[in-house]
Amino acid sequence: MMKGVGMAMDNSATPGIHLPWAGKKVDQERVEDEMSTLWRLASDNMRISQNMNVRTSVLNFVICAQDVESARKASTILRDLSSTHIARVTLLILDTRSDAPSDVSTWITLRSFPIISDIMRHHFEQVTVSVSGAAVRYVDNIVQSLLKPDLPVYMWWLNDLPEDHGIFHRLINISTRVIIDSSHFLQPEEQIQDASSILQQAPHCALSDLTWGRVTAWRELIAQFFDIAEYRPYLMGVDSIVIEHTVATSTQALDHHSNPKNPIRALLLAAWLKTRLGWQLSENESDKYLDNDTGTYYWDMSVRDMKKVVTQPLSTTVGKRTSVPLEGIRISIQPRSLEKSALAPFAWSI
Repeated sequence: MMKGVGMAMDNSATPGIHLPWAGKKVDQERVEDEMSTLWRLASDNMRISQNMNVRTSVLNFVICAQDVESARKASTILRDLSSTHIARVTLLILDTRSDAPSDVSTWITLRSFPIISDIMRHHFEQVTVSVSGAAVRYVDNIVQSLLKPDLPVYMWWLNDLPEDHGIFHRLINISTRVIIDSSHFLQPEEQIQDASSILQQAPHCALSDLTWGRVTAWRELIAQFFDIAEYRPYLMGVDSIVIEHTVATSTQALDHHSNPKNPIRALLLAAWLKTRLGWQLSENESDKYLDNDTGTYYWDMSVRDMKKVVTQPLSTTVGKRTSVPLEGIRISIQPRSLEKSALAPFAWSI
């Protein structure tokens, strides 16, 4: 399949940031008029004229990057993503430096990709916006002016959350769903908690973490061990869980722009296991050990909610109690060097 190609090139002589891959530079207030012109030009192409009568979009897709290189990579990814999700894409580049000049620059293009053959092609609209300096304070209004009305707004935030949480919060307020990738966070524990806290203030907006999807296969595999109803009471005998996760070298981490000791996959798996087993964390601070530098953790538990594990009491001694105290129940997370690990991203044992 041919990769998508842009239908407009940057021919502006205006000084400032130049993004040849983003298309034609236009004034923000002329985005819709210029986009209509591109569609008319595309319709005049005899090879695809039969496919260009309708401008189709199923959602607004806003991608937020904090540097030009991340934005360029996201634009490349869109070539594959657009073949399954036709959307108005707004690629937002935020320059939050306090000494950056206040500026808003806009580029537009149509991305073309084949459906069945090169004769049958679809297009999707891409608007790239660079916002810097004081203009960042009005980023939600800038983005909202570029959205297609009456369509859901999905926002994909690349890399770390901004130091100014107000920027993130303003964009959440105009979004239907926010997508993050906590595996790229330099401080994953803190930032995923920040994202959760901010989103709790916006109940209309849902959160998706791409890292959660990456542990789906592990969750399904573990759950399959207890698919048979007769096996589920054995969950009551689980009293220790150890999860090991690989850590990359600093050089490998730099190649992927990520934290070499990022334990977020192991943390998400541990949180899921704790919830499914009905365990509750001990409130005693001495029962918790966290070492962010090495990625080593352990938590001791206090009680177990039996209703989350089995539907019937295991013995008559339990009676009608819905929870029982735990002794010696612990979840541990331990790092392992990538050179010494197996191919799997992490392993677990009970």
